Amino acid sequence: MSHEHAPHDHAVEHAAPAGDPLSRWVAVFTAILAALSRLLHFKRKASVLQTQALIFKNEAVLLQSKTSDQWSYYQAQSSKGHLMDCAAELTTPERKPFYQSQIVKYEDRKKEIAAKAQALEKQIDEANHCSVEGEHPQHLFGQALAWLSVAMHSRRSHRLREAAGCSCWRG
Repeated sequence: MSHEHAPHDHAVEHAAPAGDPLSRWVAVFTAILAALSRLLHFKRKASVLQTQALIFKNEAVLLQSKTSDQWSYYQAQSSKGHLMDCAAELTTPERKPFYQSQIVKYEDRKKEIAAKAQALEKQIDEANHCSVEGEHPQHLFGQALAWLSVAMHSRRSHRLREAAGCSCWRG
C-alpha cells in the first residue's frame, strides 16, 4: 500500500518557502489587529463595554415596557374623560357641573401621564444610544476579522486551484 499525494500537494509545498507578498501582508495585518484588540481590551475594557451595552439594552427594554404601560393608562384616562363628556351631555343641568369637573380631572391626569411617558421615551433613546456606543468597537473588530478571513480564504482557494492545474475557475 503506497502513500499517494494529490496533484496539488507538491505545488503547495514548493510555493510556501517562496514567500507570497499577500501572505506577508495578511500576517502583518493580523498582528496589527491582534495588537489593537489587546489595546481595546486593556484601554477600553472591551468586555466591560460589551456587558454595559447589554445592560443598557436591557434597561431600554424595561423602560419600553413602562412607557407602554403609561400610554395605556393615558388611553384609559382618555376613555373615562370621553364617558364623562357623554354623561354631561345626557344628564340633567344640576348634574352637569359634577361631570364637567370630572372631565377637567381626567384631562389634567392625561397631561401628567403624557409627560411621564415622553420622559421615559427619552430615557429609552439614551439607553439605546449607550448600548450602541458600547457595541461599536466590538462590531468594527469583528468586521475587520471577517474581511481578513474572506481575503485569506479567497487567495488560498485561488492558489490551490492554480497549483492543481484547475482551469475551471477564473477569477
